[in-house]
Amino acid sequence: MDKFHDRSLQPQDMQTVCTFAQTAEELFYIAPYAQFPWQPDAFSNNLNEYERLSNTVFLIGDDIVGFANFYNAEIGISGFIGNMVVNPHYRRQGWGKQIILHMLAKGFHEHRFNTIYISCFSPNTPALLLYKSLGFTPYGIEQRTDYKNKPIALFNFSLTAKQFNSLQANQISSSTR
Repeated sequence: MDKFHDRSLQPQDMQTVCTFAQTAEELFYIAPYAQFPWQPDAFSNNLNEYERLSNTVFLIGDDIVGFANFYNAEIGISGFIGNMVVNPHYRRQGWGKQIILHMLAKGFHEHRFNTIYISCFSPNTPALLLYKSLGFTPYGIEQRTDYKNKPIALFNFSLTAKQFNSLQANQISSSTR
């Protein structure tokens, strides 16, 4: 069985990642600024324009399972996990959780963030529940406008390095019992 691994996004990956958003609604959750269907040149422009950090693809063998990055990142201080998406063929199998855990480890260890933030639109219940289960704490709700020009709630979450380390320690002690 092939192992789950990651690497930096390559230009040839963009076309594949852009296909993961199957509808305008899904794309709005991944990249609220983007137009459906997501185009590789628009994706690339966004990565550069917003100075995205750690543009990472996640793979099983040669299959791209997902993608995520950081934005509004200040090394040694904080960053937001963004553009998180799972390949439709791998959804509801736990890969979203693995991607988020990997990005948390990368943010806290490689980038020395004290706090990592993540935001999620209200209709995306599976993601909201995932973030809560991983120890993220809700800290605010903002009104935004969705892809249909309707009001929508954006939930903001945070997780500190201390909370993450405590969560990992609890998981390790639970697995050794």
